[in-house]
Amino acid sequence: MRRLITLVVLLVLLAPAAALAHPHVMVDVHALVEFKQGRIVSLFMGWKFDPIFSSSLFKDYDANKNGKLDPDEMKAIEREAFRDTKAQGHFTYAKAGGAPIVWNEATDFKVMGVKDSLLYAFRLPLPQPIDPRETPFSFTTYEETFYIDMDFPDDKAVTLTGEGSERCRVVIGPDRGNTIFGGVVTPKRASIVCE
Repeated sequence: MRRLITLVVLLVLLAPAAALAHPHVMVDVHALVEFKQGRIVSLFMGWKFDPIFSSSLFKDYDANKNGKLDPDEMKAIEREAFRDTKAQGHFTYAKAGGAPIVWNEATDFKVMGVKDSLLYAFRLPLPQPIDPRETPFSFTTYEETFYIDMDFPDDKAVTLTGEGSERCRVVIGPDRGNTIFGGVVTPKRASIVCE
């Protein structure tokens, strides 16, 4: 009986650890918030994949086995391993004045090598330019099932660029009221604050 109780206690204690060990792919997310004439016009996103997933992706798409990704192989990655993220808003959820933004097509897709990892880079043009001095703008990035752990790695992961961004800054913090993976994980939200 004592062994049974000990086993039950161990299973209960280990269950949360097993749940937290769920992600199979880790992604460091970086973003450039692009301004033009004082308005936000697009997000230029960078997804840096963990070395293990990067190695697997590279192996799957280096069709000619020459040790590099040629332009046609990068097009295959875009077509087969990136475009299907559109249905989930490319895992990038933005709000303007509290209203969700629906992205059109992502543009300028590239795959790059960064040390021992692969990085997707792409642009998400806003349907309409937004003046963050008049309309609050923020965005978060996550994959709902937490199969992929997407996160801003630090407070410098989001930067501002372009005309009119000079008197604005980025504040990254927990996305309160928005949890995923059964309430266990709280994504981070980047908010643009301007003077």
